[in-house]
Amino acid sequence: MYSSTDTSFERTVLSNGMRIVTSTMPYTRAVSVSIYVGVGSRYESDEQAGISHVLEHLVFKGTESRPSPLDISGGIEGLGGVLNAGTEQELTVYWCKVAATYLEESLDLLLDMVRNSVYDPDEIERELKVVIEEQNMVNDQPSSKVEQLIDGILWPDHPLGRDIGGTHESVSKMTREMILEHAERYYFPGNIVVSVAGNVVHENVVSVVSSLTNGWLSHTIPDWTRFDRESHTPEIQIEYRKTEQSHLAIALPGLPIDHPDRYAADLLSVVLGEGMSSRLFVEVREKQGLAYEINSSNIHFMDCGALLIIAGVDPKNVQRAVSTILNEVSSLRYQLPEQELDKAKRMSTGIMALRMEDTRAVSAWMGTQELLLNRILEFEEVVNSVYKVTIDDIHRVANDLLKTDRLKMAVVGPHRGSARLLQVLRL
Repeated sequence: MYSSTDTSFERTVLSNGMRIVTSTMPYTRAVSVSIYVGVGSRYESDEQAGISHVLEHLVFKGTESRPSPLDISGGIEGLGGVLNAGTEQELTVYWCKVAATYLEESLDLLLDMVRNSVYDPDEIERELKVVIEEQNMVNDQPSSKVEQLIDGILWPDHPLGRDIGGTHESVSKMTREMILEHAERYYFPGNIVVSVAGNVVHENVVSVVSSLTNGWLSHTIPDWTRFDRESHTPEIQIEYRKTEQSHLAIALPGLPIDHPDRYAADLLSVVLGEGMSSRLFVEVREKQGLAYEINSSNIHFMDCGALLIIAGVDPKNVQRAVSTILNEVSSLRYQLPEQELDKAKRMSTGIMALRMEDTRAVSAWMGTQELLLNRILEFEEVVNSVYKVTIDDIHRVANDLLKTDRLKMAVVGPHRGSARLLQVLRL
């Protein structure tokens, strides 16, 4: 194994390829443990759609030494802790937050889950039904459905454009053999990052993890399919729902996670629609009363990204709301006072600073970057990068990204035609 140390984070790579990253936060009584696995929905074929998410569910159903779901959940909840997991497009994470005195027990449980799950056939049959019910719940929520639709427009005919949970058809056809093969392919030490933040000592964490993973071998990390298609045609998709509110998603292609302009793009989103003093909130909600909720955010994947705007408006005000939103987007290409940029910098770095007080957020900060970038950025490094962004950078990035011919929109609500809205997108 080899180790490297900096002012905030410590990193060790075991001989089997597993990476261990820690941050010592001696002022807290808590510790957060995260197990990051380099697999998500973008690694799946159409026939496998949703299998990473299904696997995440099944890992909670029992191991050889903890044969029941209660043995898993109770192992953390019985300590007063919190246990959860999540599947995204590019990763799966299992995490818990417990009192620091229970660190070793927590590591034992989480690593046992990802390494030794038994995938009992009866549990698989039951859990596939549960996952389909989860799909039904999401489909019944227009605010969630509109985000699924916009993904499909942004990344057509690509795994990134599919719902992370798959489809009823793909999930219902999954077999135990498919699930075991997927676990074998991706759940191995060289594709895993153990991230621990809290009142811990790095060497102790390494010792425990090394002992718990002894004899666990690695193999070649599977490749993933890049997205390299760029559309220059405005597109819109409408799903009719008899709802009281129309749910809108407007998107533009964005930047990958390691792009040198990502901080400028992130500040554009802060100015545009993050917080109650953002341009969209002030104009769309405060001045015109068109929406209760409106916000923007950036999505950064390894090879691509998107700027996403979400809003819920009265169906009769959709055209007016979309026109107002697009006017605010367009204005960023030409006008951004230095004072407004400075405010965005203070806001974004302030939010980061507050998050870094929480062990769970620090564990996620380390684990996500180590898994996707093979390095961890210091908090001060990110702050410096944010403050180095200039007005010229903002205008250059805005003119590169905020192009009307790349606009995509999805709508869920009581609408049947898209002609008028498509005309608005072409303005």
